[in-house]
Amino acid sequence: MNDSPLGWAGRVMEWLGFAARLVLVNVLFVAGTLAGLVVFGLFPAAVAATTVLARLRSGGAGEHLVRDFVTVYRFQFWHVNRVGSIFWLAGVVLFLNYLTLPGRAGAAMLSSPIYSVLLLLAAVVGVGMMMAAATAVAVCSRYRDSATRTWRTAFMLPLVSPVMGISLLMSLVAFAVVFSGMTVLVPLVGASVPLLISGWLVGRRLEGLETAPSTMA
Repeated sequence: MNDSPLGWAGRVMEWLGFAARLVLVNVLFVAGTLAGLVVFGLFPAAVAATTVLARLRSGGAGEHLVRDFVTVYRFQFWHVNRVGSIFWLAGVVLFLNYLTLPGRAGAAMLSSPIYSVLLLLAAVVGVGMMMAAATAVAVCSRYRDSATRTWRTAFMLPLVSPVMGISLLMSLVAFAVVFSGMTVLVPLVGASVPLLISGWLVGRRLEGLETAPSTMA
């Protein structure tokens, strides 16, 4: 009845091997990010890691994780940086807003509803940009559309697919809570596990959209 000829011991070894590959992908992600001086390396490293993790999830990664990661990283480098530019720009704007708004606010404004609304709006926009960025990474790992089409898909997909959007948001929040409480996990799987889950969530929805026309025909 056991799928593995070694029974439960074989299953444990398989899970340990999978965990070791997650750690390796996390190391590759960090190395790729640093190789691009963070700004130019973050999105290519994320796309390369998501691509490799999808193969690992399906059992097709084999023993060439490093080679596959480097191949995708180099092939996607400039294209993914064009896609990621809008998210970097939005991040800078939100960060400047975060720095300047409290400095300009006096005691009266701090207690006003307007200030609370502005902070809430900034938080909503920030969360939306994070979800769109995660979606864009998953889209780039599957397709090579233009930057404009990728942006449109990244911003619209979480809105038109509420189940996927809510699941993606909840997973990002859960990872933030877990990693903030168990910081030792961050250098081990701090990037690979969130990319694995977000890539699976978005990829499953994209697969559903791909098969929808044939299903309806």
